[in-house]
Amino acid sequence: MAEAPLILLLGNDDDDDDHRALFAEIHRLGGQARRVHPDDLVTEVTADGTRFLAEGAELAPDLVFGWVYEDYLILGMNQLETARLAGIPVVNSAMTLLRGQSKYLNSALLHRAGVRHLPVLWGRDEETLVSWTAERGYPMVTKPLMSSRGRGMHRLTDEASVRDYTRALDPAPEQYYVQPFVSAGHRDTRVLCVNYQAVAAVTRIAPEGTWISNAPGNTRHRAELTADLRAIAEQAAEAMDALFAGVDVAHDEETGELRVYEVNTCPTCTATFQELDMEPVPLLELASFLVAAARDFQGARTGWRPSATV
Repeated sequence: MAEAPLILLLGNDDDDDDHRALFAEIHRLGGQARRVHPDDLVTEVTADGTRFLAEGAELAPDLVFGWVYEDYLILGMNQLETARLAGIPVVNSAMTLLRGQSKYLNSALLHRAGVRHLPVLWGRDEETLVSWTAERGYPMVTKPLMSSRGRGMHRLTDEASVRDYTRALDPAPEQYYVQPFVSAGHRDTRVLCVNYQAVAAVTRIAPEGTWISNAPGNTRHRAELTADLRAIAEQAAEAMDALFAGVDVAHDEETGELRVYEVNTCPTCTATFQELDMEPVPLLELASFLVAAARDFQGARTGWRPSATV
């Protein structure tokens, strides 16, 4: 393998600040890094094998890192899976990204792995939701299937609000995704994990007079990586098979337990750590893992450990 392994990031430039910080550290560690937009990747598949090209030149990556979401998720998933089938190591694979960006699969996998989560109901039937929420009690929270930064979240406080919400759903296939509201002081903690290992944690507090902790205008501060917080976040990251993950954890004030809201598989952090006047430790650790994995994927999976945690 080349002395300077090539790491190909598949993604657009929406998170350019994160990518630049990641690439700078990859270069410092002796690797090469390149971002290719899903629209710009050309794939040739023949009986002789698979080739990837960009700007007319063939690419020979030692590892592909998936950072695609929303409009480019499906295209990117196909490209990442094709790379995997061609024998190229992939970090945050097609299925990992789908799991992380689907609230449905998040819930199914977290519960299956025994991670403390929340009961959820999704579908379109109005009467089923009315009965379910009445049995479990209000308030409830509804979220879109795929969203970020608190967009599209609503609180349901009684039967009338449930009926109003379901009747306002767009035509199929839009469905509701509903879970109980957690009394957590309008805050949560995002734990950043690399190779299923927690490397940093940041608490987020909802803007004054609101309840959505990850909404724009929130307050953020460094959080201690306690043993309990580390354990539940690492268990959640592994449940998603997410080698780079942002795990959102709440402290349930009614039960005293930690609960995972969801796992994000394209977590950004540069702006947060700049605000905290800190180096973007998760991206530095991610770069270390990617360079090691590009040289020896299985060896990195079993032997890589973070050099620092915050």
